[in-house]
Amino acid sequence: MAILTNITTRRSTSYLLGMTILMFGANFAWVSYNSILLLPLVQKVVSSERSSIATGIIAFVANLVGIVVSILFGVISDHSASRLGRRTPSILIGALAGFPVIACAAFFHLSLPVIIASYLGMHIFTNIANGAWWPLLVDTVPEEQRGLASGLQGFFMLLASAVSFIAVTYLNEINRPDLALALMAGVFTLTGLVCTRTIRRYDSPSASPRILGLRQVITGMFRVRTRVAVFFWLVFSAFLVNMGLNSLQYFARDFLGIYYGLSNPDAGLRLVGLVNLVVIMLAAVGTGLLSDKIGRRKLIVAGALVSAVMTILMALTRDFTIFLALTVIRAIATGPIMAVIPALASGLAPQEEAGQYMAYNNMTTALPSAVAPLLFGFILNLRGASTPASFVTLLLVAAGFYLLGGVVFGLKVSQKTLGESVR
Repeated sequence: MAILTNITTRRSTSYLLGMTILMFGANFAWVSYNSILLLPLVQKVVSSERSSIATGIIAFVANLVGIVVSILFGVISDHSASRLGRRTPSILIGALAGFPVIACAAFFHLSLPVIIASYLGMHIFTNIANGAWWPLLVDTVPEEQRGLASGLQGFFMLLASAVSFIAVTYLNEINRPDLALALMAGVFTLTGLVCTRTIRRYDSPSASPRILGLRQVITGMFRVRTRVAVFFWLVFSAFLVNMGLNSLQYFARDFLGIYYGLSNPDAGLRLVGLVNLVVIMLAAVGTGLLSDKIGRRKLIVAGALVSAVMTILMALTRDFTIFLALTVIRAIATGPIMAVIPALASGLAPQEEAGQYMAYNNMTTALPSAVAPLLFGFILNLRGASTPASFVTLLLVAAGFYLLGGVVFGLKVSQKTLGESVR
């Protein structure tokens, strides 16, 4: 059965919710491990003076592996002839195999190899599913609903982040990271199964199936048949903006304890995380709907530039209340970045190479998750990780990434080019 090249039938709300629910499970695992569990787990087995750089190296390698896996399975799923469909087999593999691998650190004696195996496995199997999921925006959702679908995936990602900051910070606070790991694994697997059940009627086999050898897959990862130049400028500018967004992801707990002197940084992380995420969540859905009506480009440029200004102001204040207020404003500005860029990317991706192109789009969040902890961990160690000055430097560099991303997007992703390229 061939897939449709032009989708005209509007999808029901239940379909859009069921399709995008995978983003809840995947992001619950990512945020819980990246922002909450990885650093404390590493600190249990590595000396405190080396824990920041060790965390950065582990995160860098695991995220790079995840990026490669995501692109590989985007390419593989583009050519799938399975009766289950193009994308379903990979999503099932990731969801089912992910459970025992992510949870393994809960059942074995904690050591650095066990932490690495669990964390690396989390990135591998979530990205097997993720690489096949993103093309569903192109395969199964009509253009006029992609802003809504993208807003819903952003909503689920942020809702998962909020839940992780409530549940996983609490479990870490009472010294039960084992329960947190089991919970992460179970939620990811469950949402993967719900997603595959939802898409089963619309996920058709490839119109031109090919059995690809490993060499063909690897050599084809960064080779496209139809080149859409503006798409790659979009990806590059989104990468820069997400570098700013990811600057504190792995070090927020230490930032709140050192920069603001909070006696309970876990509670502080929970408060800041929830305030930030609830606002972004509302902004993501709102701007996703708004972008379908007024256009996407203006929202992205404004979001990047306002985020840069707010981050600079964060570096200049030592008042925690003011910091929270700035966090709210930046969260509103971040909404379009989270929700609108995927919708814009899905409209630029060629139908026959949707898996590969949307895997490139996934790099806009995955690659910063790899590079940011290494770069910002180095900055913290360079200036002294136990000093407030190191976090001032971190925030100013993050603001520079936001600003540069907004400028690149504004100059290279023009409305005229988008009008010529978007299907």
